[in-house]
Amino acid sequence: MKIIKISLIAFSMLGSALSAQNKAVTDSIKTVTKTAEGNDRNVMLNAANNTGPREVNIGLPAGTGGTTILENGLPVVYIYWPEMPIKAWRSDAMINRVNLMDLGQTAINVGDVGFSVSSFDNLGTNEFKGRLNLSGNHFGLIKATANVSGPIKNGWKYSLGGYVNLDPGTYQAPTYPTFFGDDTKLFKAAITKDYSYTGGKGSISVLYKYMNTRSPVALSQSHPFIYGENGKVTELDGFKIGRNSYLEQSGKMWMLNAKTGNMIERDITDDYATESNTIDVIGKNTFKNNYELNYTVRLHSSTSGIFLNSVSNIVQRSSEGYTYYDTGDKYDGKYVQTNLVLGSPSVPIKALTSLVELRKKLRNHDIKIGLNQWNYTIDAFTTESVNYLQSVEANPRKLSLTGTTDSFGNIANQYNKIMEFHDGSENETALFFTDNWRVSNRLSLNLGARFAYQNLRGSYQDKKLGLDNVLGQKTDISDDWFRKAFMLSAVYKMTGRFGLLAEANYNEQAGHLIAYTAGNDPNIETSKIPEAGFGVYLNHPLFNVVSKGTYIQRDQYRANSRFTHPVSGLLNSTPVQYDIKTMGWTTDIVSNPFKNFNIHFLVTLQSPEYKKYNGTASFSDGSQVEFDFAQKVVTGVSKVLLEIDPSYTLNDVKIWASARYFSKTYANLANTLYFAPRWETFAGGNYKLNDKIDFSVTVVNLLNQRGAKGTISGTDLYTQEQANQRIGMAMAGSYIRPFTVEFGMNLKF
Repeated sequence: MKIIKISLIAFSMLGSALSAQNKAVTDSIKTVTKTAEGNDRNVMLNAANNTGPREVNIGLPAGTGGTTILENGLPVVYIYWPEMPIKAWRSDAMINRVNLMDLGQTAINVGDVGFSVSSFDNLGTNEFKGRLNLSGNHFGLIKATANVSGPIKNGWKYSLGGYVNLDPGTYQAPTYPTFFGDDTKLFKAAITKDYSYTGGKGSISVLYKYMNTRSPVALSQSHPFIYGENGKVTELDGFKIGRNSYLEQSGKMWMLNAKTGNMIERDITDDYATESNTIDVIGKNTFKNNYELNYTVRLHSSTSGIFLNSVSNIVQRSSEGYTYYDTGDKYDGKYVQTNLVLGSPSVPIKALTSLVELRKKLRNHDIKIGLNQWNYTIDAFTTESVNYLQSVEANPRKLSLTGTTDSFGNIANQYNKIMEFHDGSENETALFFTDNWRVSNRLSLNLGARFAYQNLRGSYQDKKLGLDNVLGQKTDISDDWFRKAFMLSAVYKMTGRFGLLAEANYNEQAGHLIAYTAGNDPNIETSKIPEAGFGVYLNHPLFNVVSKGTYIQRDQYRANSRFTHPVSGLLNSTPVQYDIKTMGWTTDIVSNPFKNFNIHFLVTLQSPEYKKYNGTASFSDGSQVEFDFAQKVVTGVSKVLLEIDPSYTLNDVKIWASARYFSKTYANLANTLYFAPRWETFAGGNYKLNDKIDFSVTVVNLLNQRGAKGTISGTDLYTQEQANQRIGMAMAGSYIRPFTVEFGMNLKF
């Protein structure tokens, strides 16, 4: 589970990471004194990957898909699973504007929790323009995106864009496709007609987007390591973290087809790919009485799947009987890995979503009234599961053990023990209101409210029937909720340089069809998320400071947790419900101590804790393990975070660096394992050849650290005694991106 901290900073966007530092570290202090949506924020690099935006920290677990992404006013996907946002959106050259909406603005405009990225496409220009961005890295990444736009005649104009990302990843997997890290193609085409009439003027546009993405390892980034004293991690002999493949080398999985009950061989690249077609109709109207009426209507159709390789315990080989499944040769390795594969083959998804906004500036008010109507359908989503044994080495292979594995190379009688199914539709209708109110020269308020009706209609497979496919009787889903969200933020300027900041937000979340996939009625209740903050800002000729404390909590947090028995290694899926509470304090400083030099500091103190997180995990051998994670620190989160970002510009050259410090983080829900503090480091340079061309170089993981982060697979139920017994032993978990050199060129014409 990923956790994100309270902060004023934003993130870099995919594809702009190489050029982000061109923009310099923006004055985040000045932006907080403005309350209109779309404020710019400090731009940072994405440490996790190069396929999506960095998560913005708020103190609650991130959604499965990370930061919410909007395009032309609407979310790029209705729900994250199985079609995650980066499967329907990339930061291509046709995007000409990106805003960041904070917690309150996201709650009111989108109905979601957290910060959100709002991007807007170039729909046509009155004169010919073009952009070309090329980038790559020393591992063989090839990324290219381009956009051309211009006039046709009689008020008509056009825009064409394309994006290609061919990423081999940071390690070689010989039997996989060359670009198994990410293989994505995107095409956009827009045509716009400008018009005017007696009462005003406007435009109407039609935008078409096609996207095809194949990225099987996106959710399977787990590598083995030796867990040592004080949470320190070292590499296994013969295995370089981030540089060797830990994917079972065949890339094929024999699964029990959940829809037919027959065995089928799945390809983890082809069978879980995503292809989508999207049509937007976008209207913009300005009336002579200063009213603005804007709308976007979107039809989105896709087939999308997802593959998850969930490793569990790594154990020392206890028998001489292990052999390689494909050849029958003896396996002499020290460790054996048990894998749980969860595969959701591509299924049809359709969404018809719309946004209508009426806006009016009236004296010291900027008022907006909006309406959302969203409808989503998914056709027979299933997840198939299988367990198998794997060697612990570079480019690992399946293992066989007499009496344990079957003729397909899997653990016998463990097919679809975690089988998921849901089918149906969701609908949401929401009315929202915002007012940016300048009360006086000293006081500004940002107000908002959202009222939404949401319903679910469909069916799920009741696991009490004990089936391993979905051919049997279904149970109906019929849920309805009325949700509310409110926003209030204030800036009070006590002097020309010093002022106070305050905010209070309230949001409610209900559920989605995905909550039923575990095979039982989750009895979804409305989740309440209150948030409040108070702070100060100071603008000075040499430095700007914002210091702010924030409180946020969420109840009725629901998930399908997958637990591993700490002794037998058996796996299960258990629906859980819990609360989370976070208090934090963030201080953000931007300084220009001398000409051409800029430095940014960020200090965050926080302590997100689980509340009411307890239950019993039952396993297939009849054993049970009780758990209670209440008062435990949320996994993967550091209580102390630091960021230091210096940059220096001289004429057309800019050099910069970025360092992020993460204090001790707990690696399992029981808080019995943890990772030692670590730094993530970046550096780079930019050279502007002229007004048309600039070049950039970025180094990721400058210090070439090879370690782990996040969580350790299969250890959530470990007692402290069991955890201590694993010191010096092999474990598996997510890892730090290896040393990477990236290059980029931007051309405007």
